Amino acid sequence: MTTSIDGTVIDLDRVQLDLDGGQWLWTCEHTVAGDPLMQRLDRPGEPLPLADVYRIRGPLHPQPGRTTAAMYRQVLEAA
Repeated sequence: MTTSIDGTVIDLDRVQLDLDGGQWLWTCEHTVAGDPLMQRLDRPGEPLPLADVYRIRGPLHPQPGRTTAAMYRQVLEAA
């Protein structure tokens, strides 16, 4: 599932990193207003709305994933 903040698309199915390297993951729940709730993985506590995490902790970016064989195949077939 994806959502966007200020035109930035955020993939909620992936761990997101803040500017300090904090890891955030969607709890699969929403606030009453419909904002996704995010949980910090390295310092568990109360979940925060995604908009608050984005505003307080800086822009988020997805945690890099491992390159899969399917990704290599896709690139090689496109060449």
